[in-house]
Amino acid sequence: MELRMGPYRPDIDSEFQSRPAAERPHQLYFGNKRRLLSQVELDYQLWNGFGSLGIGAQIGYFRETAKAFVDPGDGVTPSVRSGDTTRLMLVPTSLSLVYRFDVAAVRLGIPLVPYAKAGLDWVYWSVTNGNGDVTVDKGSSGKGRGDATGFHGAVGLSLLLDVFDPGASQEFDSETGVNHTYLFFELAHYEINGLGSKAQPRLGDTTWSTGFMFEF
Repeated sequence: MELRMGPYRPDIDSEFQSRPAAERPHQLYFGNKRRLLSQVELDYQLWNGFGSLGIGAQIGYFRETAKAFVDPGDGVTPSVRSGDTTRLMLVPTSLSLVYRFDVAAVRLGIPLVPYAKAGLDWVYWSVTNGNGDVTVDKGSSGKGRGDATGFHGAVGLSLLLDVFDPGASQEFDSETGVNHTYLFFELAHYEINGLGSKAQPRLGDTTWSTGFMFEF
């Protein structure tokens, strides 16, 4: 099991690069700041030999808020903020193949385990207004919620914490069933673009995360 967090900024504006920065929807409303993405991942090891190969399932949560704009009603880009808050929420999920090169840690006692992941993603997204209701485009039947699909790849490095206090590690194992505890750092690229579909927003990013992994 992995518990992770890291900065994230959905790449919504990548399809609006021809527009001035002030007219790109994500930057216009929420700015360019990265915000916290929290994730939980569960892996099951299918094979152990020269390293380990497993399959993993992941779910996360991301939210950013900003003051909404007053609609000028004339088709002009709004510029005056209102007192209401608009929110963008993402719930990313994924399935991954995970390879961990733990040979050095298991056989030689070197507490470093590099790993790699690749897989498919599905992201639920929604935009709500100041009342907490899903927004509606007055000019069409579109609503501010939907889903997007894509894929990801990641590489990381785990540090086996057991070596710093073997006695505590053994006690933790006997009490909870956690065989090993790791601290890890991961670099990932999420290509969430609908797998080529123009009807889905681009919600991916290239970013990093850190957290703890517990091996049972």
